[in-house]
Amino acid sequence: MSTRDGIGWEFTDFQQRDVWAVFREDGGDFPVFSAARGEGALPPLDELEAMTREAVADLLAAAGLPDNVGWITKNISAALLLASCEVVGWEGEEWALESRSDDVALAWAMPTDGRTPFAWLRARGTDRDSLITVYQDDAVFGLSFLPTVDLQLPGSDEGSLRSRQDVPLVAGRINKVEVVLDTLVEGGSAPGLVTEVLLHGDASSSLLLAAESYSRGEWHLYDESVVVLPDVSASDAIDWIPPRRKWRPTEAPGR
Repeated sequence: MSTRDGIGWEFTDFQQRDVWAVFREDGGDFPVFSAARGEGALPPLDELEAMTREAVADLLAAAGLPDNVGWITKNISAALLLASCEVVGWEGEEWALESRSDDVALAWAMPTDGRTPFAWLRARGTDRDSLITVYQDDAVFGLSFLPTVDLQLPGSDEGSLRSRQDVPLVAGRINKVEVVLDTLVEGGSAPGLVTEVLLHGDASSSLLLAAESYSRGEWHLYDESVVVLPDVSASDAIDWIPPRRKWRPTEAPGR
């Protein structure tokens, strides 16, 4: 185990092969945390989780962002641990883009829209599942990887929600995950909000973003759904309300 210039933690095995790396990127408006698997075999999940939390806590403190409660550290770490998953598929409940006042869906996202809102998502893995929802911090919402309840697909669809077991997100081996900690939301008064998470697979990437559709053409950030996009460039092309601060992802699968 070693640190590098206070920016990241690198974990190696006895053969000095790279196993796991956790870094904090400071080149943009806010810090972006990343985790990437190396060539060496990963340790058991409980050890990997402990290693990741220790690294994230250190990197938060080094950036002047101490997490006194510990929840932000746990949430970022849980998101980063997706980089240790083998995902066989995704499921969740999709929100309609537009609904009547009596909660009857009027319009659903189309593949050409390039974005789809969900109430929650589950990554079904070969050894474990990961549930993704939203959490509220005062008037804004971020992405939560620490579910408080075990959400399941309902037996039948009603209103503005429909079940999906074919969510178009990157599957297979997840090599790297990048987590945006927005420290500027609400004028920087909050300790930081997990707003976007980028998943890197072997051949493609997928972006998760905390936002909401008010109609097919009106999308609001920091809101109550998990929006699925194919990549960061797709999000860059959208006129968000309020305007979204762009960030530059690193290359997958390694640094």
